[in-house]
Amino acid sequence: MNEIFANIKTAPNQAFIGLTGGIGSGKSTIAAFIREAGHPVLSADDIGRDLTNTHPRVKAAINEAFGEMYLPDGSLDRVKMASLVFGDRPEHAQNLARINSIVHPFVWQEVARQAKEQFQAGKRFVFNESALLFETGADRFYDAILVVDADEEVRVRRLAEGRNIPEDEARRRIQAQMPAEEKKRRADYVLANNGSQADAKARTLLFLEQIEQTEGVPIRKTR
Repeated sequence: MNEIFANIKTAPNQAFIGLTGGIGSGKSTIAAFIREAGHPVLSADDIGRDLTNTHPRVKAAINEAFGEMYLPDGSLDRVKMASLVFGDRPEHAQNLARINSIVHPFVWQEVARQAKEQFQAGKRFVFNESALLFETGADRFYDAILVVDADEEVRVRRLAEGRNIPEDEARRRIQAQMPAEEKKRRADYVLANNGSQADAKARTLLFLEQIEQTEGVPIRKTR
């Protein structure tokens, strides 16, 4: 993927910033606040969802790998797919790696195309929201990475209230992902999101103020 992201920026002070966090952490809420502040936020997850529903080569490869996985309306059967990739058995991890290997090359090509458009339009910061930013190895293509973090109990409650996901299923999905502590360790910036939306917005604006004051690209840890 090196060549995909090699020439997306058009000015030395522009920055491509990754935005990630575990399920239920509220990263999409933070993404909405960043958009409100005038910065473009792409969504690798939304792009991937669109591609799995519409791209002929992606759909054919998924059916070849897993059997018939599509509903009569042509959309991916996400309940069926979730049963294959979320869990603690070895085959769950294998299936997750398999679906990622099919979809992600197409996703990153589209992310790079959209990011380049934004930089060419003069945007200084372009964010990309991605649930599997570290897991796919794409962290090396960003100038900086923001991790949204929340306590597990907060995440479980949000999944129950916002997505009607039972507690045991919520915990299973959380545990299937990279541990939050590992994501925070590898982040350049961490935004704690345990409180109200007003608190989350204030923290987001403070983060944006911090990076907007940098002369070049935002500070990144030595890796």
